[in-house]
Amino acid sequence: MNLEDEHRVWVQQVEKLISSKRQLQQTGASNMLFHFFSQVIERDFKHELEPTRRRLKRLTQTAVELAPTLSGSTRDRAAAVLGKVLPLDESVIGSIRLNDLRNVVVFEMFKRCGVTTDTYLERYSSPPGTEEQSRAYLRIAHGKAVCTAVWVEKLTFLLNSMHLLKTVFLVYDLYANNAPDTVDASTLNWHGEKWAVHVANKGLADLVWNLFLDVWEYEHSVFK
Repeated sequence: MNLEDEHRVWVQQVEKLISSKRQLQQTGASNMLFHFFSQVIERDFKHELEPTRRRLKRLTQTAVELAPTLSGSTRDRAAAVLGKVLPLDESVIGSIRLNDLRNVVVFEMFKRCGVTTDTYLERYSSPPGTEEQSRAYLRIAHGKAVCTAVWVEKLTFLLNSMHLLKTVFLVYDLYANNAPDTVDASTLNWHGEKWAVHVANKGLADLVWNLFLDVWEYEHSVFK
């Protein structure tokens, strides 16, 4: 599997989506984007149970409806939507370790695109975030994985949801001719492939750091 080729497929499909905007002027942007991502969810999460796909579609529907009113990075907006639809009932960061994040991403990459990776995790001793983010990261940096089966399911859904929503907002920015976040094979791609490209280019430690930031932003998001 050529991960860059998969990225090019996405670029082509998004270009078709943007082109169809001119041909289907009577169709609202939210309807077009929701239809586009409904197909993505059916393809990318075809092995998940139907209730999971319905929850992801509900998140996507909310995201495309609220997209014109939200600002910030794709992560900021994804966290805002996830926090609105699935309000936090207990601390995620207080219930996991970095090894739990590592375990989820390694399993998801293999499950979704057959990519295996060295599971050794070299933690950042000086995380490249804010002081508050860095303190939270270092608190969970060491120790074995602690997630129960229930928490693995919660964490997996949260991480998958954040990455799906970030892609929704990236495509929305391209569709609306906004200045998008970085568009490359690690941001515009199928779900497992995005993480595989990130690991190949920047390493597992950087991907885990970014997953941590997704969780952190979800916990600290305030819907506006």
